[in-house]
Amino acid sequence: MSKKQKIYTINSILFLLLLLGLWWLSLLFVVLVLLYFISLKLIHLIAYPFLKKIVKGLFLFLFIFSVAISIKLLLFDIYKIPSSSMNDTLFTNDVIVVNKLRYGPKLPRSPFDIPWVNIAFYFNANARERIKEHWWSYKRLSGYSHIKNGDILVYEYFNKSNFLVKRCIGIAGDTLLIENGRTILNQKTVSFSNNIKKRYRFKVVDKKQMYKELDRLSIDKRMIRNLDANGFLMCVFNKNDYKNLEASPFIDSLQQITASYSQKDELFAKPKDSLWTKDNLGPIVIPKKGMSIILNSFNYEVYKTAINSHEKSVKIQYKNGEFLINEKKATTYTFKQNYHFMMGDNRNGSYDSRFIGFIPEQNIIGKVQCVLWSNYQDKFQWDRLFKKVE
Repeated sequence: MSKKQKIYTINSILFLLLLLGLWWLSLLFVVLVLLYFISLKLIHLIAYPFLKKIVKGLFLFLFIFSVAISIKLLLFDIYKIPSSSMNDTLFTNDVIVVNKLRYGPKLPRSPFDIPWVNIAFYFNANARERIKEHWWSYKRLSGYSHIKNGDILVYEYFNKSNFLVKRCIGIAGDTLLIENGRTILNQKTVSFSNNIKKRYRFKVVDKKQMYKELDRLSIDKRMIRNLDANGFLMCVFNKNDYKNLEASPFIDSLQQITASYSQKDELFAKPKDSLWTKDNLGPIVIPKKGMSIILNSFNYEVYKTAINSHEKSVKIQYKNGEFLINEKKATTYTFKQNYHFMMGDNRNGSYDSRFIGFIPEQNIIGKVQCVLWSNYQDKFQWDRLFKKVE
């Protein structure tokens, strides 16, 4: 590449980054480019060829190492899907690329968050004692987009060593209602994907033909269960499967199953007299930075976990008929950050916001960009290689 071509390429990259509003990445790019060319110039001044080779090799190693850390920390990272909660969009053992740049990368909050560099701290006994602590305050650099409803996100689940992958159903400020399994957002029914799976019951007219139909649709027959003594079977289908089976002459009485109320349900909130289930919940307003709520029994039950777990240095409690914030009587509360509501596409097999509550924006790692490769069912899936995720 000629000198003019190098200058043109560098200027083009800088222009694109500035156009996207990524000033910090532009600055980092300039620093790395200057460091690279200045270092090579200085290395060429070394008179001894053998020493020059050693210094150049060491510099290139450190430079590539620094670039690799920067990419993993600030731009993209790779994760492996641990469960079936996002079937049929993402499958167990899918290896995914996560775009951190889209919403802006979250800066490390301890040395243990810095890839490869953290190895040195694992060998330090004093540092290991603080492995679960935040050494530095939360800071997120600018990105080129914002979180939208329907985005599939990777986020930390309370403990930074654990992560979850779910679809963002509601963003900060949205009003969410789940009614008979339907998602109603700001008074409009929404469905972000045809891959969303729900439970259905049905009767079989022709068992042999039904199994052929299931094979044709690539539905796992092992997922079918006997439901009751009346001959009903139960299975989990996505929207496309449901449409195909509804028109099938081999299946009868295909109906969606919704969860019944039970006091044993471990939902994130159980307001008095609400009878909430994982399929019937709300309406609730997802907390937004600056949003104020009146402290009453309903709001206390819905928002106490978010406030106590994620709002910095705040403890809310109900004592002797009064609401207390940090031991002082209060009638309202104003949120300090944005939150989101997440759900897995495999609605009946997902541990998500219906159970753990609102997810603070500071826990968001990035957006799932694509499947890098997949070893689903212990077999390499060629059709999922570099598959875009929506």
